[in-house]
Amino acid sequence: MTFKQLEAFYAAALSSSFAAAAAHIHLSQSSLSKRITELEADLGKTLFDRSGHRSVLTREGEALLPLAREILSAAHRARAAVGTDDGLQGVCRFGMGELAAMSWLPKFVARCRSDYPHLRLEPHVDVGQNLERRVEAGELDFAVVAGWSSRPSIASHTIAEVRYTWAGASAQLDGLRVLTPASLQDMTVITMPPGAGSTRIFEAWLQENNLSVSRQLTCNNMGAIAGMVAAGVGVGFFPEGWLRTLYDKHAIRAIESDPPLRRLHYSFQCRRDDIRPLVAAMRERVMAEVDFAAPHPLW
Repeated sequence: MTFKQLEAFYAAALSSSFAAAAAHIHLSQSSLSKRITELEADLGKTLFDRSGHRSVLTREGEALLPLAREILSAAHRARAAVGTDDGLQGVCRFGMGELAAMSWLPKFVARCRSDYPHLRLEPHVDVGQNLERRVEAGELDFAVVAGWSSRPSIASHTIAEVRYTWAGASAQLDGLRVLTPASLQDMTVITMPPGAGSTRIFEAWLQENNLSVSRQLTCNNMGAIAGMVAAGVGVGFFPEGWLRTLYDKHAIRAIESDPPLRRLHYSFQCRRDDIRPLVAAMRERVMAEVDFAAPHPLW
């Protein structure tokens, strides 16, 4: 057997499909299948049951999985200890929510391109629930998501805590000092779609305080939400400091609420069994660059 065969087997065992596994380790699906078939021939055992809609590990495959993890981990440690460090290479597919994309994503990508010039980055922007699903399926190497994952196969590492503040057009908030449930009944609340982290804290805020809103507008783009708030369409809630530039340039005013919104934790999420140095390196870079208060460079 070879390390490449074990790497193909390990990726396939942790992914939702051979296609996702192949993308995960940057191979064609035919190359990945060939390596697994060669490994099965070498061992004289079938490692995957391919009779159903989705290939699943056989008893022999289950037995090999922890051994493959140990072998590949040892290979990574050996390379790190005595091998030549050529830097990260290949493709890194990762996910971030709208808030990260509108704040520190450009700086993060620039830093990674400088540190790892041979690594190709493919960022995907989506709501947290979709990103978690794609990480679990092996379609993304990691994701930065609001909250912690409840999926047992995903490890969540807290990277930031963000405080949200309500905001509205100055004319709309004229004379209003504190936003209360009673005052919200006469306003339109603009939020991200269900599944977004910021929407989840809003829903929790309503539930915890036995509140409801009569008018709610949903939009999947935070920049568009900020524009509608500035135009007086309704009120929204944003991270403190994120809209500071817009406060100065447009007639938008922050306003405290009673009761206040809870803080939102963000986490770096990856497959719990993903032992590749790429993931560890990206987690370090995310920790170094994360800044949800940073304004978008174009603002």
